[in-house]
Amino acid sequence: MFSKNNKISKRQMFRLLTYDLMGIGTLLLPAALAKATERNGMLSILTGIAAGLGYCMIIGWQVSLMEEGESYPKYLKRCFGKVLGAALLFFYVLYYLCLGGYTSYIFGHLMVTDLLKEQSFYWITAGILFLCVYGILQGIEGRARIYEILFWFLMAPLFLMLFFAARDIELPRLFPLFTNDANEILTGSYFCFEMFSLTGVALYLVPFAKKKESIRGACVGAVLFSGAVLFALFVVLQGMFGTSSMEALEYPAVTLMSMIQIPGGFLQRQDALMVAIWFFTVFALLSSSMFYTAENLKEFSSGKKEKWWIAFAAFAFFGIAVFSYRSADFTKILNRLFLYAGTPLAVLIPLFAGVAQKLKGKGKHAALASVLLGIMLLFSGCSTMELENRIFPLAMGLDKQEDSCRISFKFQDLSKVADENAESSSKTDFYIQDKDFFTGVSKYANNTNKIMDYNHLKALVLSKEFVEDLPALKTFLEICGKEDLIARNTLIFMSENAAEILALDENLDTAVGSYLEEMMESREDYKLKTAVTLGDLYNEAANKEQLLLIPVLAKSGGLPVIRNYYAFSYGEPKGEIGVSEAVLSYLCQGSIKKLAFSLEDKTPVSINRIRTKEDFLGKEKLLYCNKIRLEAVVEQDMDTGSGGGDKIKRQLEELFLTELNESARRLLNAPKIDLTNSFYKLGMYDREKYEMYQSDTQAFLDKLQFQFEVEVILVNERG
Repeated sequence: MFSKNNKISKRQMFRLLTYDLMGIGTLLLPAALAKATERNGMLSILTGIAAGLGYCMIIGWQVSLMEEGESYPKYLKRCFGKVLGAALLFFYVLYYLCLGGYTSYIFGHLMVTDLLKEQSFYWITAGILFLCVYGILQGIEGRARIYEILFWFLMAPLFLMLFFAARDIELPRLFPLFTNDANEILTGSYFCFEMFSLTGVALYLVPFAKKKESIRGACVGAVLFSGAVLFALFVVLQGMFGTSSMEALEYPAVTLMSMIQIPGGFLQRQDALMVAIWFFTVFALLSSSMFYTAENLKEFSSGKKEKWWIAFAAFAFFGIAVFSYRSADFTKILNRLFLYAGTPLAVLIPLFAGVAQKLKGKGKHAALASVLLGIMLLFSGCSTMELENRIFPLAMGLDKQEDSCRISFKFQDLSKVADENAESSSKTDFYIQDKDFFTGVSKYANNTNKIMDYNHLKALVLSKEFVEDLPALKTFLEICGKEDLIARNTLIFMSENAAEILALDENLDTAVGSYLEEMMESREDYKLKTAVTLGDLYNEAANKEQLLLIPVLAKSGGLPVIRNYYAFSYGEPKGEIGVSEAVLSYLCQGSIKKLAFSLEDKTPVSINRIRTKEDFLGKEKLLYCNKIRLEAVVEQDMDTGSGGGDKIKRQLEELFLTELNESARRLLNAPKIDLTNSFYKLGMYDREKYEMYQSDTQAFLDKLQFQFEVEVILVNERG
């Protein structure tokens, strides 16, 4: 059915190169770009793609100078002579050894931090290296066919997840699209080019290409495709997290996958499935590094002992991976070597070679596919720990008590749920009290035979005293972010006493965590488009650029209700504001779906459609113009004719204008809260002012003025 001539087509080369570029690139580049370029990441990716395409032209030129079937190591010796050629081959050996070792470390680290958290890094790394050895021994044609078959099975789910994630992009986080800092743009562009320079492996494909002329086209296609995916991913990440929050994440793309909500809720742990994408792409780069290491080394043994060189490369990769795992300093050294030595030489050597040359004048394939798919299925689970040995909190509360931290839980013990003879009630109360959050959860993990699994946590309730203790809050966010302890889409609430709110579980017909989640979704008086989550708190603590309003819970009639909202502005807690003020804030931001209330004469009014338009007027002053367009609905028996409708319309417009002006100015003067969240949108309208006030939001608030316009369209849906 298939020929076995060890030759691969242009399409197969394109997919091999795309795998090599996408794996490490999409895992590591977003955080690196956010840290190095801030708002210039998107522009850096585009210029990096342009530089990558230029490098593809160099590769195509070199391929045209190589003889049919000539290997790249032999070509280097022909261009530079045996001695210098051997020295350059030694560089490539070190280059691919370091690349493969670092890639092995990334693979193992990704598995033990995001998927198989209780497994051994060493066994996982050794296992994947053994699989690489097996795959390489099947020949490049076999690997190419496997990757060709799997390509769209991996890319289609990735595109689908990015499509769903795009709905949650917050446009103000994308602006300004770039700043005037040329150094940041150049640095980010070079980081991107470092990724695209991996297309240099195409020089080794000449002996294996059916048509060597097609190599350049495969390289161009791989750069464009992987660059487009990276650009789309970065836009989604920046739009959801913001640059400061993104740079604090280890693997932003993996974190994103755990947050995306699939319509219908039929897939709960899609992040475990999506890690398969990076499993195969990182595996491909790892296999390529091992193969090209052996290709260079066998030139030192007259083209013989290839299997021994493959085994040597595998052991060397493992050693480098272990050193990287145990030493952050060693990892930093590897990164610097790639950045300042590896990438420049990998580009210059082919260029100089061309100048020098001018101056001179199924079987095993099916088995490999089965093994790869088997490993993917093996890694698709969360852990080897049985469900009955786990407990799943549905709600958690944090209270500050003098010099200690109290952590309260409401969860269900699945060992009881699974036991048919157990009592019907499986709800469990539990609390930990220690000097701080990290010590408390660490001691629990060490002193029990149960594993606390936070993947089903619905609500997190923080006491006001805990939030206002900034060092404690910072430590909590750092621990949760670093350890991926709690999902970023967990709802956040506040209270005077978090443990007291969780104790109200006894009065509810469902778990308090589920109750709070349903309460936010089913409100009749006002319905928000989004609720504040732990991810929002992470982002704001890092970005310090917007206003978060966190619901404050209190006990009323034995049930938890929203008493007020707590303002968290520019990364700092500001205090409580009333529900009406919070609703006005959501209203002028266009973040509210529905609003129902009664006028002073008991006229019931429902606001169903809200549109906002904002702008910054004037060059010298900061005048924020907020135009709000509302559709109001009254009951059937209301007199909307003979001027009655106009009267209600004017009454509503005056009511909203009065409330907006009074509340916005009052909050701006006293607790320094911008009700309109205008700074968050400033970058979309005035880049210079955004850069001016980015590091001095206090000066921005001092100069900020408001201009509100409200238009009410009266609708009688029953008339």
